[in-house]
Amino acid sequence: MREIVMNPDFAAADPRFVELISQYENWRRTYSYAGQLSLNAPVWEDGRLHLRDGYPCEGWTSLIVEPKDGGCNVLRATTERRNEPHESLVAFFSDIDDAGKYIIWDLGESLRMDFRLDPVQWAWEDEGLDDRVRQVSLDRYVSKFELKSDPSRYFVLQAGGIRPENHLLPLTYRQLDYLLLNGFPASITSQL
Repeated sequence: MREIVMNPDFAAADPRFVELISQYENWRRTYSYAGQLSLNAPVWEDGRLHLRDGYPCEGWTSLIVEPKDGGCNVLRATTERRNEPHESLVAFFSDIDDAGKYIIWDLGESLRMDFRLDPVQWAWEDEGLDDRVRQVSLDRYVSKFELKSDPSRYFVLQAGGIRPENHLLPLTYRQLDYLLLNGFPASITSQL
């Protein structure tokens, strides 16, 4: 596993960031094909990747990928009932690919709900901890989920209990897309 560096110019050229942006662009198109308002184009700002929805309109939200030594933070920003954005940490990921899958999962689940499809999260909650993932309790309401076959790939969530996100670790982007797009009308999936 390659370490993520904090230099924003290098991060923007990192193939894993390029792949994350490519996957995000695919989902922007999916939103468009689904007749939904398109998500904003990705923007590098202050060394962080901003993936905004509704910017610059009132109430815009964003997922932010912030490179850190040894991984990256994913933050959620909102301007709901605020003049300035409020940012909160979602999780720390040791690998940008896993942070990217979290972001794609978040976008896909939102679109599934717009189409009144059951969220993938419900099935994952029913399944509990993925057999390929180990959960380590770090503190009260703080858990580390690591891939058993490669413990250097992990994420740390500020939430207690078994989280459905643990199922993201062993998946590829392609496998995740398959799960998220399952049940969508052919009028959308045929354009992908």
